[in-house]
Amino acid sequence: MKEVRFIWALIIAMANLGKNGISALWNFGDQCWRTAWSWIPGGSSGGATPQPLDLPSQEVFEVDRSFAEGQRRATDLMANENAARQIKIYASAKPDDRYAIDLSRLEPAQQEWLTRLSMDEKAMRTLSETYESKIGMLLAGHDNAVEGIEAPKMKKAKESIPGLVSRMDDFRLKLATREGNHVLAA
Repeated sequence: MKEVRFIWALIIAMANLGKNGISALWNFGDQCWRTAWSWIPGGSSGGATPQPLDLPSQEVFEVDRSFAEGQRRATDLMANENAARQIKIYASAKPDDRYAIDLSRLEPAQQEWLTRLSMDEKAMRTLSETYESKIGMLLAGHDNAVEGIEAPKMKKAKESIPGLVSRMDDFRLKLATREGNHVLAA
């Protein structure tokens, strides 16, 4: 009987040892499986908690929005500024920064005049301190509008066919009077 008890105890010990081994093997396999799935984009590791996003507060967002709106309005204003203001900004800039200033409102002859004038820093200082209205008069061709600076010489555009504009105006006037005399039938 002692032998049966001993064999029975040995079988129970082996069963307990096997049970713990199978459980350990199962846990090891499960952990490997979860780790492998966590490496795949969009996979879930099961126990990972999502990290909170670091989003700006509503106040910071509103300040950024108003700043961007102000920049957009300033850009629109600068895009619509007149030629006199562009000349004043150009004259006020440092000599190295002048190449970056937009002169799109100026005629090509006026741009050439301003580039020639930019060699004279005294003239640039005078233009930067002059009222925009006087610069506008200078651009219109008034030589004495700004003291010491000659107005740009503008080339007159010659008509391709002499009298074409006046003949077109006469035609439009005749057409307008003719349209009033006719009744269209439906």
